[in-house]
Amino acid sequence: MATLTNKQKDICAYTGLFGALLNATCLIQLMIITRDHWISYALMAIYVFSIFTFILLGVQKPIAPWLLIICATFLLMVELFFVFSGIFSLVVLLSFIYSVIIVVVFFVEQLPKKLKEKALAEKAESLAWREREADRYNS
Repeated sequence: MATLTNKQKDICAYTGLFGALLNATCLIQLMIITRDHWISYALMAIYVFSIFTFILLGVQKPIAPWLLIICATFLLMVELFFVFSGIFSLVVLLSFIYSVIIVVVFFVEQLPKKLKEKALAEKAESLAWREREADRYNS
């Protein structure tokens, strides 16, 4: 019934965990060095979205690879903002590079398809159990 191998499950779990921690580091750094400004709040929202996306990846949700593409795009905008502002942050650069690498790895390994198959299998299994319970109570 499971469509993901242990290797693929580990890839999802570890990349999700490391990505969430890396973006949490970026968020903490941003909160420490910035002032109250709408751009700071927008950047914080991007990092919170990135953390959320990597957590979804870690728990193997089928929407996570597609959110990763959006996340990588947002992180590119953040990196470009920092470059044009004359600010250099290694952790922000690493976060962007990491998200791009993870997107490439996920689509090369065809994990979006596997995650969708896993979700459909879990939904079918849940439906089968509900039908069994309904039959049991109706008898």
